[in-house]
Amino acid sequence: MDIRAEDSYTTWKRSLPSMAALMLIFLLSAWCAEVRSPHFRLCVHLLFGVFVIFISFGLLGTAIVGIMGSTIALVPRLFPPSSRAALPVIWALAIVCMQLVSFFLGQHPHKVPGWNYGQGIKYWSTLEEMVCGTKLEQPQPNSQVCFISKPFLTSGLAPWFVFRFMALKFISLAADTLWFYEAKPERAGIESKSDLVQRTERHLTEPAEPDQEALTGTSTNFYSPKYYLAYLGYPPLFFAGPILSYNAFVSQLERPILSYTAGMSPDEQAKKARQAVVFYCIRLLLLMIFIEFFTVYWWYSQKLHQLTCTSQDEYQRCLFDDLSPWELYIAMHVVLHFTWLSLMIIWRFGRFLALADGIDSFENMLECVSLNYTFVEFWRIWHASMNEFMLRYLYWPLGGKHRSWLAVPVVFLFVGFWHERTGLGTQPGWYAWALMNAAGVVINKVIEESLNKYRQLDRFPHSHPAAGLRLWR
Repeated sequence: MDIRAEDSYTTWKRSLPSMAALMLIFLLSAWCAEVRSPHFRLCVHLLFGVFVIFISFGLLGTAIVGIMGSTIALVPRLFPPSSRAALPVIWALAIVCMQLVSFFLGQHPHKVPGWNYGQGIKYWSTLEEMVCGTKLEQPQPNSQVCFISKPFLTSGLAPWFVFRFMALKFISLAADTLWFYEAKPERAGIESKSDLVQRTERHLTEPAEPDQEALTGTSTNFYSPKYYLAYLGYPPLFFAGPILSYNAFVSQLERPILSYTAGMSPDEQAKKARQAVVFYCIRLLLLMIFIEFFTVYWWYSQKLHQLTCTSQDEYQRCLFDDLSPWELYIAMHVVLHFTWLSLMIIWRFGRFLALADGIDSFENMLECVSLNYTFVEFWRIWHASMNEFMLRYLYWPLGGKHRSWLAVPVVFLFVGFWHERTGLGTQPGWYAWALMNAAGVVINKVIEESLNKYRQLDRFPHSHPAAGLRLWR
């Protein structure tokens, strides 16, 4: 696996000034539009959604996203409401789109004669290689290699692996639209869940057939292209998440969550919400300051990038080869905590911007990574928004805990594929990682179910430490 936390965080820091400027313009525009009317608020989100997609993927990329998104969004309208094939087709189309983008437009490193490490790593896509041929072998800047490499034509400003977040949004908007037309009933016990979970699970309007809704005109059509575009290109959550479902986004776009304390008036709720966002921003800034001290003033952290090597690294020997088993354990523990902290900052930055816009999302990194003792709990707190997404759109449709032997491996295999940057099967380590985690979660659940049976029969003392294990819903 060639994705390292120090690389991701360094890339994120380099893009932070331009990203912060864009987000500031977006928030100021959204706040001004909200003062006018909800209609202007939707227009601003739609405008910035299209703009962010364009600058991220370029002209050709925007066209590709439009074609793929339109194809997947049409599935709920082409299949009859009772069809069981619609959801598998949605997933299959999303996976095919991810594979096509990874294969033809994803960045692939190549060795070029005369090109040394100090000049950087050469990257081009399969599409460029097909069009430009031998020109790519010349040691010159990538921008001068091929005419389709020019800015805004093929790749835009964002790397193409950002498309994996777009693919999840395709699945969410298509599945939520499908279940709306099917009038799928709410999950049992939804009333006891948080407001955000309820907005995720519930339909945006009363179920109705598409043709009847158009004739009566009594209900706003929230499952329409203008909301799709606003959702797909929503700036705060576009580049790294957290992942938010289509239902939850549109619901909050129309009616933001303000109720932080029961019994308050709307003005008091709004004031409380603003205070919560300010405190959230302060905590985020403290985390950013702490990680800078961690990376600058502690010598050990400066060697993290040498612990694991890739084929493009300039050094020939990794620290992995020179450490004792105990030192290696400590080093990997440090790497894990650095990954936890750096990803927490990236995800909370996006969530903070969305909160400032009145849109909440699931918090990732809910606890310290060292305070988890089971596979189930670890994955519930690590990428919590991804966990919620997988539960709703893949785990439960596959049978949930009643068929966990099937649902859990399929979920992890997709997550492994989702993490690949260069296409299906190009990084086998992700699939080994997926199968090991799936085995851990399944075994964890089998043990928990056995303990539950013993407790029900009063054969196992409730004070046993294992009695604290909780089910992965």
